[in-house]
Parts: sequence; C-alpha cells; structure tokens
Amino acid sequence: MPDNRNNQGRRHPNVRSADSAVVKAVEHQAALERQAQQRQEQARMAKNQAMPQRMPRPANVTRPQYQRPAQAMPQRQAQAMPQRQAQPMTRQAQPMQRQAQPVQRQPQPQILRQQMPQRPVQAMPQRQGQQMLQRQAQPQPLMQQRPRQTIPMNVRQPIPQGQAQPLNTRGQMPQPGVQQANTDMPAFYVSTRQLNTRMPVPHRPGEAPDANSPVVRSVPQTITAPRHVAPLNAEHKQLEPVMDEVQYEEPEEDGIVEVDSEYEEFDDSEEEKRPSRKARKQKEPKQKKHSAVPLLVLLLLVILLAIPAVWAITVYNEDTDLIVTENTIEAGTSADLGMYIKGDPKFPQYVSCNLDFNTVNYVLPQTIRFTVRMYGTNFPCVLQIVDTTPPTAEPVPHEMFSVDKIPPVEECVKNVYDLNDVTVKWAQEPDISGGGNIIAKVSVTDSSGNETIIDVPFNVTKDSVAPVIDGTKDIEAFVGDSITYRKDVTVTDDLDPNPKLEIDTSKVKISEAGTYEVIYRATDFSGNLTEVTIKLTLTKKPKSYVDPATVEKEAKKVLDKITKPGMSDMEKALQITWWVRYNVNYVAKADNSSWTRAAYDGLVKRQGNCYNFAMTAKALFDAAGIENMIITREPFIYHGHYWNYINIDGEWYHCDSTPRKKYNSYFFMYTTKELKNFWHNGWNGYNFKEEKYPKSATTSVQKKINYAAHKLK
Repeated sequence: MPDNRNNQGRRHPNVRSADSAVVKAVEHQAALERQAQQRQEQARMAKNQAMPQRMPRPANVTRPQYQRPAQAMPQRQAQAMPQRQAQPMTRQAQPMQRQAQPVQRQPQPQILRQQMPQRPVQAMPQRQGQQMLQRQAQPQPLMQQRPRQTIPMNVRQPIPQGQAQPLNTRGQMPQPGVQQANTDMPAFYVSTRQLNTRMPVPHRPGEAPDANSPVVRSVPQTITAPRHVAPLNAEHKQLEPVMDEVQYEEPEEDGIVEVDSEYEEFDDSEEEKRPSRKARKQKEPKQKKHSAVPLLVLLLLVILLAIPAVWAITVYNEDTDLIVTENTIEAGTSADLGMYIKGDPKFPQYVSCNLDFNTVNYVLPQTIRFTVRMYGTNFPCVLQIVDTTPPTAEPVPHEMFSVDKIPPVEECVKNVYDLNDVTVKWAQEPDISGGGNIIAKVSVTDSSGNETIIDVPFNVTKDSVAPVIDGTKDIEAFVGDSITYRKDVTVTDDLDPNPKLEIDTSKVKISEAGTYEVIYRATDFSGNLTEVTIKLTLTKKPKSYVDPATVEKEAKKVLDKITKPGMSDMEKALQITWWVRYNVNYVAKADNSSWTRAAYDGLVKRQGNCYNFAMTAKALFDAAGIENMIITREPFIYHGHYWNYINIDGEWYHCDSTPRKKYNSYFFMYTTKELKNFWHNGWNGYNFKEEKYPKSATTSVQKKINYAAHKLK
C-alpha cells in the first residue's frame, strides 16, 4: 500500500500539520456534540411530557434491513479490489501528538455552497477496510431517510483520540465519491461528512501558497436544521428551538461538519439524550417582563380624548357644509338668515350674522356683502338684489280721425306699475293718415333695463263726408230791420259733433232795398266743406209794420195768463196751442205783410188766417223759450198753409192750431207719420219737403194728452 512518506522514510510535513489540525477539531467537536446531545435530550423529555406517550417498541421486533443500492464500480477499481483486500494492513494512523499552534490569520471570504475542487481519495487502511466489509456483510438496521441536515460540529461517530483521519497524498481531506489518483485501492467515503474548519494560512490573500505550508480550505456550508434541533450561535449558546425547517449560514469562526447523507440509521438514544425544553429554559437567562397595563391605560385615555375630538370635527364639517355663501333675490322680496343655512345646525345658538335684514332696502337693486359666523369661523356671504321683473301697464284704446293729432304717449297707457322709475316712450309711432285699425307700440322700461311692450289700439277714421246744413231759406226783411241769419239753421256731420258754420254776408247792403246772396259754409274737423246760398230780399217798411219788440211784449202778457211757474215745456206748449186755437178767430183776409204784423193782429186783434195763427203761436213759443220753426205746405194747388214745428225734450213734433171745417180740435205734438196719416173728409193737406226740416220724432205721445181739458194725463 502506498505511504505518504518521503524518500527518507518521514511523513510529509504537510500531512502532519493536517492530521494535528483535524484531531484538534474532532476533539472540540466531540465536546460540542455531547453538549448538543444533552440539550436535545432535555428538549425530547420536555416534548414527551407535553405530548401523549407513545407505545414502546417490542424487543423481538427488528427493523427491516435496508439494502444500499448497488453502484457501478469502475473496471480498474473492481480489479484492484481483491488485491487490496488480500494485502495486510501494515500501518495504522497514529494519533497526532503535536497541537496546532495558533497563527494570526486573515479573514477569508465566505463561500456559500461552493463545490470544493476534486481531490483524490487517500487509500483506506487495511484494518478499516476489513471493518467496512464486515459491516456490509452484517444485516443492516432499519434506516430512516431524513432530509439533508447540518448539525454544528456534530459527528455521529467521533474519531477516537489519537486516531487521525486519513488524508490523501496532498494532505487534504478526501472528497466523497472521488477516486484516489495513482493507486489501486478502491475509493473510500468518509461517512459522507465534510469537515469545515479553518487552519492558519501562512500567506496573504491572492498569493500562491508555499509548497511546504499546509493548505486547508474553509468551505462554509449551508445548514438545514431539523425541526427538533436548536442550533448554536457563534458563542456556542443555545438558540430558540426552530419548529420549521430553517436555512441559515454558520459563522465562519466555528468549524462546521456538514452531514450530507440520504440514509442514516435511526437511533433512539439520540432522542433520549436531547435536553428538555424546560431544562433549556432554566439555563437561558430570564428576560424581564414588561407590564402592558400602562400602555392600555394610555391607549384608553387617547381613545377617550379622540372620540370627542372626532365628534366635534364631524359636527363642525357637517354644519359648516350647510352654509350657502351667495343668494339672489328679486327686488321687492325679502331675505333672512335662514336662506344662508340650508338645514338645521346642531347648535344654532352659535350661528350669527352681522347684517340686519330688516334694514335692507329690498326695492333697490344692489349687492350686499356680510359675514355669517358659525362655531367661531367667519364665512363671507353675498346677497344679490336684482330686478328682473319688467314693469306692467295697460293700453288705452283711442278712436280718432285721420286728421287728428296723435295723443302723447303717456296718455296711451295706464296703470303703470314697477318698483323703480319707469320711462314710457314710443317703440313705434303710429301713422294714422290712412285711417283704419292701427296698433301702436309703446315701450315701458324701468331703471334696471327691463322693458315691456304695450300694444295700444287706434281706431282711426278717415273722414271724407262733408257736414250737412239744414234750415236755410230765403229771407225777406225790411230795410233797417235786424236780420237773424242763424235762426232755424242747423249743421250736422256724421263724424264731427260740432262742425263749424260760417255765414258770408259780404254782399248784403242792409240800408238799401234789394235782393242779395247769403252764403252758409259748414266745415268738419277733417276739413270737409259744405256751402249753401240763400237770397235776402230787403224792402221798405210798410205803414202797418210792427216792431218785433212790440210783438214780444204782447206775447208775454198772454203767456203769463195761460201758464204757471213750474210747468214743463210740454205743458206750456199744450197751453199755447190750446189758447191760439180757441182765442183767435179765423178770417180769410188779413194783413200778412210781415210776420210781426200777423202775430200782432193775432195777439191784439185776435183774428187772422192760417198765417196769423202760425205767427201768433210762434210769438208765444219764443216768449216761452221753446225752439220752433214754421213749416210751409208745398207744393200746393190753390192755397198755401202754415203750421208750427217745436222741439220738446230733443224731439221734433208738429203742432197746428188753425181750425178745420167740421173738426172741433187741434193737432199737438204729432209725429210726421201721424200727421200724414190723418185724413178728414177725404183730405189731408200736410204735404211738405221733409229734407228741409229736422227729422220728426218716431214715438207717439198722444195717449198722454187730454185735449178737452188741455192737460197731460
């Protein structure tokens, strides 16, 4: 068997140094293993006390043998195997007497899970090889498959003191499964454990090692601790038990033996040697317990203080969200503080405002800024008073003529209402020249610019009809008499209630006898013109001429006798007609040179023909103040006739006091229709030109007259 000696028969110095270091490390690890076994036993006992006891294994029951799977052996190794077995063991490994001297070393970089370089395995001693073969031949106990685990410096079978671990030819630990170079001995496995320790390195990092220096590389290994093993720290103190599988790195100051075996023999003695949890706790220093009561009291105090603060903040946020900072109202309405708070605050007594809403002029459009104070916080607010309501007004309809002047615009509307000043003007001035129904536009605007358009209707009449002149006739007078041209003359118009009448007498010579033209001109408001021409005949006064004043004097004497104060015009007219009919005698021949002479003869002489009867009644109607005129029969064949036409209460009626043959009565207030329908002895005699006189009344009053008593019923 090859030896690790040099040519002079001495062991290589590197081999001696390595053996000494290995022995020292193994002894140290053995001591640590015993301590770990004691702690594990204590932990196992504590665990057994906490857990139900398991049934003991019967003594006659053996574990089934586990057959290690066969591995293919190289052909050369298989050939050399019998030779090695036949050769006797010539030398045993001697224990190292020398101890490794401590050397000041530099820290080496930590390499995790790094594979060491492959090194040849040293040849196994003959005695150890024989023991190995014997163990293989014996029945194997039950093997328990455990996960890869690393126990700090815990070797199942410690190397006895004085016996060194065999090294290879380089002085290194053999690698598992690596065949030794330049030897015929089979490869040997060092119980699948690798020693991880550090030796002094007499060279600096980065330098090549000396050939005479021992080289032992430190390979930090990753340790997988079992669930029931509590690993040690760098100071070899027990850590807390790890209930789950933990991966950790062992400090580089401690040597680590990595156990990398797939199958290990189950040994109950190790479980029994483990210290209990109670024993480990007794060895561990007790930690000082801190009471949690002060913390709980402090936490409760904080909670009690935080609850009111949170509630106050919540109330503040909720109530302040109720504030409305701006409101707009219409002019004429009012406002209050409630418009700026859209709900009910929790504490309304802490809500105030610096604005007195009762002193605000709500009619005037304006912007008011004030402050609402809630819970000590001021919120600026704005009150906008705007006028968006236009004024109101009513139109005033107008009826007018096309020639009229347009009235002022203020007279075209009424009932104008607005809170502020209002301006009225024409939005579109009407044109009434063409007549018809016209809508005029009137603008009513207030001071805020709000405008209302009022439609004013105009009924415009375009007048094209001239007025009508009635009662004109030729006049006969005496030279020197006063002539009344307007007597019995009337002017009417379809539209103009008061047409103008002008009489042109520029051609009349009042002091000379002759016939002259007198022109009557009537004009309405539209400018329509009507002209009528009459003839004025002036003659010298006859010797029998009576002055009108004398006639009027005589008429008043008679009127005073037949009337009483307080009589109506109808009663006075009835008494006049009755008196002339029964107090004047009819004669065929009379002086009809003038109406005054005829009236005078009737009043004084109390005789005359129909002309005298009519003129006598005329003088009495004039004295009584009753409007009247004389109607002449026309045309006539033999004789003319005259009767009176009076106006009572605005209506024209016919009166005739002249006696008729075989008719002992008179005609009082007959309408034209009644007069023309009267026939006596087959004769009427009341034909006249109706267009020359005002229209007669249409309502009969004959039922009201008592002709016999000449009174009204």
